[in-house]
Amino acid sequence: MPFFDLSGRLLIQSLEGDDRSVRYIGRQMAPFPSSTEPPDGRLADVVLNPSIDGDGPIVEQQGPAIDDLTTVTDGRRVFLLSNGRRVSIPDALEPGPIRFDHDPGFPLRRVFPTAVRPAMQVALAVSGRAVAVHAATVTIDGGAVVVAGWSESGKTETALGLMERGSSFLSDKWTLLGPDGQASAFPISIGIRRWVLRYLPTLRSSLTKPARAQFAAAGLASLVLKPLAGRSPQGRVAALASDGARQAMALGDRAALEIDELRAVYGQTDDPARTAPIHLVVALRTVPGGDITLGPADPGEVAARLARSAAYERRHYFELLQRAGYVMPSRPAAAQDRAIAADEAILRASFEHARVVTMDAPFPTDPRPVADTILAAL
Repeated sequence: MPFFDLSGRLLIQSLEGDDRSVRYIGRQMAPFPSSTEPPDGRLADVVLNPSIDGDGPIVEQQGPAIDDLTTVTDGRRVFLLSNGRRVSIPDALEPGPIRFDHDPGFPLRRVFPTAVRPAMQVALAVSGRAVAVHAATVTIDGGAVVVAGWSESGKTETALGLMERGSSFLSDKWTLLGPDGQASAFPISIGIRRWVLRYLPTLRSSLTKPARAQFAAAGLASLVLKPLAGRSPQGRVAALASDGARQAMALGDRAALEIDELRAVYGQTDDPARTAPIHLVVALRTVPGGDITLGPADPGEVAARLARSAAYERRHYFELLQRAGYVMPSRPAAAQDRAIAADEAILRASFEHARVVTMDAPFPTDPRPVADTILAAL
């Protein structure tokens, strides 16, 4: 059964047997290749297992709580249900390995983004080996430039702008930073917004056919949905329809690229699983107006902000742990606070090796002036 090694920082073992699950896990773990043996005989930190060991009777069920989820417990574990099948929800703050045991046929797509990936990140921070920071990262002359910030602040767009200027891709959305000041990739695909393509000629001229088709469909859908999304709703039903239209436009107006596809566009041949010393951390702040400014930052404050940004992105996982706390109140509470503290401690140590700055910029905006401001500061 395959193992996936995240640059020596986290080891994931997949015991999945059916072809669909094997392919799905392989895509989720890109750009990290699989191996049939654990490197250096290490034990896995995270295990995906299509069977439930010590299966006992279900003793309690927790229905939807404005989240469309149902969980059950056997008194020892909490399981998420999907079409009658179960997957265990482990507490990544507890000693490992972190096991996602599930009934055969459980749809892993239901749990990977909201539980497996966050649990991987929390386990990393608790181990002290690295922290997954909410950031896109490129390398310039071998050093990492980490562009971090709140969701929808322009991290990916800024990284792409830097790549148009000759930088090399390392990671999008999440980047692993170690207390030793080294950065490396975290496995996740890249979301490209349609509007930014006008500013990225290299990427625009090399889009894959599926991405072009998705953007074309998004453009047509926007024409249809825009009147509904922009309407001032009168009543609850109209408000729901307007919100749904806006969400559909936002989701449809981007295409997902695999890491290998993006690297090929920019001619990268280096190791996608490489580590790089952190040279610069750019904390993005979205501000009104059109001015772009860059200045020194308090590393401690940036560490605190980024630890909380990451926790917010993992909120669905922490909500599942709160369900577990309801049925097993002897478990330690405040999992989110403990995870924030672990993240912040590693970020503070990591920032001792790098220059940390704050960049104020509007969003959305042309990412090239933002990229040029960063390059001028190096």
